[in-house]
Amino acid sequence: MFIDSFPPRVADARLPFVVLDTESEYDLDVHDRYLAAERFTDDDKVALHPRDAREDPRVHPRWPCQRITAMSWLILRDTSDGLVPERMETRGRPEQDEGQIIAAFLTDMQQLGPARLVTWGGFAADMPPIMLAAMAAGLTMPDSLSGLLSPWQRSRSGHIDLMSEISGGAARPHMAEVAAKLNIPCKLTCRPDLVSRLMTRGKWSDVKSVAEGDCLTLTAILMAWKHLGGAGASMLEGTRRLSKFVADHLGHRHYASTWIEHGEHALRDAFAREADKLAALAPHLAD
Repeated sequence: MFIDSFPPRVADARLPFVVLDTESEYDLDVHDRYLAAERFTDDDKVALHPRDAREDPRVHPRWPCQRITAMSWLILRDTSDGLVPERMETRGRPEQDEGQIIAAFLTDMQQLGPARLVTWGGFAADMPPIMLAAMAAGLTMPDSLSGLLSPWQRSRSGHIDLMSEISGGAARPHMAEVAAKLNIPCKLTCRPDLVSRLMTRGKWSDVKSVAEGDCLTLTAILMAWKHLGGAGASMLEGTRRLSKFVADHLGHRHYASTWIEHGEHALRDAFAREADKLAALAPHLAD
């Protein structure tokens, strides 16, 4: 697989970042149309060996038979002092269907202009369903996202799959694994395997919270990655900016208290470390 290096070209150095996440469910109507095209019957399903059935898209729908139910995107300014969160947008059911969700995103991107999209595993998990949903809705890609039409040309696509950048040749990790290493809040709404249950129960506000939460976690990882390359604010400053953004704009969400506490805890730890340094250098001042 061809993967470009993370540092942007000089001409792109100050383009905004757009961190995004989608949540989806199986669209059984689409899958039924697929089964009809395959002439696949219940008898055929019974005849399959269990080993073969596990990988058969006629039994277990793949991504073309999914429907996007919620999408969040967080826009960040790329300044000389690091990334600064500007606004979070969320669209989803029951207010919008898949086509309306994607239309809102593409309209916003058209207005925003050139930007760099950031996902976690989105090269396989987010971007193909977004593109297919746009096609199904008869939408047109804005000029700023035209590079997504050639996703394998990473240097032109404008999309950064941060999972690929961080993992390199290692096994592809879950975002929660990396977040745990970096001590970043993650998966605060529910277990990942229970999101579909929220959809079944019509808990759409919680589904949107899941998408927003993943955007926030991914943003914190992005800030740490840029700092590693010497192009961003410190981990402490990034945490402070993100926790303040949550407090100011997302305080109504149940995850807000955890992010706010995370920011306060990071600040207390920083003060404690500085106090320890002072005590080591000048013990008489610590008394």
